[in-house]
Amino acid sequence: MVWVIKTKHKNDQGETVGLELESEDGWLDANVRWDGCMEIHLYLVTEERRELSDTFHTCDLQGLIERLQSLDAVCRSFFESQEGGGEDEGRGDGGAADLMDQ
Repeated sequence: MVWVIKTKHKNDQGETVGLELESEDGWLDANVRWDGCMEIHLYLVTEERRELSDTFHTCDLQGLIERLQSLDAVCRSFFESQEGGGEDEGRGDGGAADLMDQ
C-alpha cells in the first residue's frame, strides 16, 4: 500500500510534530502525532463518492495490529472448521470461547 503525505504539521522550531496521510486508494487516511497517537479514518469509496465510514483513535498501533491479526486468526479457524461439517473441537479455534451457548 502506498501512503501519500498530505500535510506536515510543524512546531515553532520547525520540527514535524504531525502528519496527515492518505492511502493511495482513498480507503484510509490518518492523522499521526509525534508521540505515536493517531486518528484513523476508514472510508467507503465508490465511483461516485468517498464517504466516511468509521474513525478510531489509538496510541498503540502495533498492539492494535496484533489484536486484529488475532481476531482474524480466530475467525478463520472457526469458519474453516465448519467447512469440514462440524464445530471446532478442543479449543482449536485459537482461543475463542463459545459464549453464545452459555
